[in-house]
Amino acid sequence: MFALRARRARLRVITLRHTRHTRGSLPMELKVHPRAAQRILRHSRIAMTMEVYAEASEEEVRAALGKLSDAMGGAG
Repeated sequence: MFALRARRARLRVITLRHTRHTRGSLPMELKVHPRAAQRILRHSRIAMTMEVYAEASEEEVRAALGKLSDAMGGAG
């Protein structure tokens, strides 16, 4: 019933699953230590936190490659 009313009002329906995923992804986006995120999300294993919520953006991958290149004396 709520979803129908929301659609009629042209509002986006946000599921409980989506709110949890946002809650899990946000600490990672804010560079919160993964162990702290694990505790916030109440996961028993760090693997769950990392596999589901930790993603590396293209920008982060490029920055990491630049750091590795610099550390190895590369031209970058």
